[in-house]
Amino acid sequence: MSARHSVLPLLLLIALAVHGGEVWTGTSDVKFRGYSTLHDFDGTVRAVPLNVNVRQAANGRIVDATSDVKVKEMNTADEKRDANMMTMFKEAKFHLIKVEVSGAEERMLRPPSGKPGTMPVTLTISGTRGTANGAVTNVSESAAKVEFDLAFPVSLKAFNLEPPKVIGGVIKVRDNVDVTAHVVLKKAAE
Repeated sequence: MSARHSVLPLLLLIALAVHGGEVWTGTSDVKFRGYSTLHDFDGTVRAVPLNVNVRQAANGRIVDATSDVKVKEMNTADEKRDANMMTMFKEAKFHLIKVEVSGAEERMLRPPSGKPGTMPVTLTISGTRGTANGAVTNVSESAAKVEFDLAFPVSLKAFNLEPPKVIGGVIKVRDNVDVTAHVVLKKAAE
C-alpha cells in the first residue's frame, strides 16, 4: 500500500471527528398535567437522561437528540391513578416512551427575535409514533452548559391510547396532556 493510500483513511477519520459535531449529555425533569372531568392532576418524571449531537450544516447548526422515558417512573402521587396510567401506556409491553429530535435547526430553537423557539419532537408511545411541536423558552447558555424549558401538548388519541375512566366512565381523563421539560445539558469533554 502506498503512503498516499495509507494517509487517506487517517484524513477521513480526522474530517469525521472535526465535522461529526459536538456531543452534549444531560437530563430533563419532566412535568405533565392531565385534565379530567373531576379534577386536574400533575405528574413528574425526574432525571430523564438525554444525548444530543450538534453538527454544522450549510444553513447553520443542526441538533439531533434522543431520550428514553421509563413509563414506570411516571408518578402522579396517587397509586390508583398511576396504576391506571401504566395500564393505559401498556407498560408491561412498552416500557419506554422514546423521544427524538431530528434535524432541528439551531436558529429555530433560539430565534433572534427573542420569541420562544420551536422544536419538533417525535414521540413513540406504546408502539405508535407521532410528532408534537414544542416551544423552547428560558434559554440560558454558556460554552459548556445549556438550560431551557420545552413545552408541548400530547393527544392521547393520536397515540391510540384509551384515557383512564372510573365509576363507569363518569370520571375520565381528557385527551390532551400538557408536558413541560426542564433540560440541562453539558458539553462532553473532547
